[in-house]
Amino acid sequence: MTLAQLPHEQGCSGCNRVNIDKFKKRYKGNKYCSTCYARIFKKRTCPKCGEYARLPKNDDEAICNECIKKQPCIRCNQANKPIGTLTEYGRVCNSCSVYFRPIERCERCDTPSQKLTHISRFGDDLRVCPKCSTRDYETCASCHKYRILEQDDTGAKICKKCRNNAQKKCKQCDVMIPAGYPDLCDNCYWHKNLWEKARRNIKALQSHHLQAQYEQYLLWLEDKVGANKAALYLNKHTHFFIKTEELWTDTIPTAEQLLAVLRTSGLRKFELVTYWLDEVHHIKAALGDKDFCSQQDQIEKLILSLAQPSTAYDVVMSYKGELDIKMKDGKTSIRSIKLAIKPAVALMHYVCASGAALPNLDHVKAYLIDFSGQAAALTGFINFLNKNFDTSIDYLAFKKSKNFNEKRKQKIEDEIIKLANKELNNTEDLLRWVKHGLRYFHNVSYVDSLKVRFEMITEADDGYSILLNNQSYWLPKVDFQNRILTN
Repeated sequence: MTLAQLPHEQGCSGCNRVNIDKFKKRYKGNKYCSTCYARIFKKRTCPKCGEYARLPKNDDEAICNECIKKQPCIRCNQANKPIGTLTEYGRVCNSCSVYFRPIERCERCDTPSQKLTHISRFGDDLRVCPKCSTRDYETCASCHKYRILEQDDTGAKICKKCRNNAQKKCKQCDVMIPAGYPDLCDNCYWHKNLWEKARRNIKALQSHHLQAQYEQYLLWLEDKVGANKAALYLNKHTHFFIKTEELWTDTIPTAEQLLAVLRTSGLRKFELVTYWLDEVHHIKAALGDKDFCSQQDQIEKLILSLAQPSTAYDVVMSYKGELDIKMKDGKTSIRSIKLAIKPAVALMHYVCASGAALPNLDHVKAYLIDFSGQAAALTGFINFLNKNFDTSIDYLAFKKSKNFNEKRKQKIEDEIIKLANKELNNTEDLLRWVKHGLRYFHNVSYVDSLKVRFEMITEADDGYSILLNNQSYWLPKVDFQNRILTN
């Protein structure tokens, strides 16, 4: 390895010599000693301004320092700002130069940062990150800026600017503001910020009609929520107009068109924009249409959870097609379709996990032992499989079988035993015990057990009395620390 390859050595880029007190030239991230500077940099005309300057002989496109100073910053694209550093890619202004520094760790909190600095007022001679450098800052009670505060004559803690200077006028509206404020009051600042962002964002819209509507929306939004919130919401709401730009030709899009593109979730995301469409243009999607669209999206999400391509996916899609026909004939609803598709997809996940192509009775048993409440919802799918795929699953006999009921009861017992190592010391635990107990001891259905609320439970000396569906049930008080329920 040569000296030039050693990362800790800051040698000359021409001769690799180290321990140089002062470099003669820094150019595109490289450093040159006086000898190499005279050897490599020769006097010739600058290709940009035509003036003579010392330029590297192996770089025909090199320009002089004066031309480099006139170039815009490669990060912020602003010209006429002090040079912070010269990189191999071009000039960087003083403000942006911190982003080209190596990442180092704060000597106080060990946080990685590119903005380490010495703060003399702390007297610790540590290079610290921005957070540690302002650890003695507080919010000024007058101008609300985060600064070093001093006590005024009344004992209030305010910043130096507000303490030593009188109030001044806002340059935009002539309202009197604290001296610590910038040139604009809060309202004028956020109004300016809002429309500066708007001028940049409007360039993303191609349609002149849409640009005009976008400006109208911003005027409405500023009036509705204020310039501050409008400026903060702006970039998010601009996506609404970008996503629907094809609909804004020469007219305002209809509610059906917007719903088709954005779906119910998209309209919910851009709630303020939909308020504007309703208030100004009287365009509002019907609740029924939004609910139908939402149910459709949930069904699609369920089906897409299956692997594609696969037999399971094809089977469920075929089942959905049959349900869609029923819905067109008015025999079912979109919500019923979703409730039917959900257990069908879940069962097919069990089938895929076992490596089989189609469900059999064992798959159905395994699924219903885990989700016994889905027995009724699964009936239609089993009938569909038996009719269209010759699966021959004797589902009715299985639901009535003693084995199924025993398995279901075994699962409830397992849930009760999980409570064995803890006391019933909160409402949630008590509700769990009552719901499981009603199903286990009184054969209350799973659906009815979900109706139990804490207000239905009355505590007595020997147990709990539960009033459910106008019928009273009794369960014992069980000390789970000392007893385990058995069959």
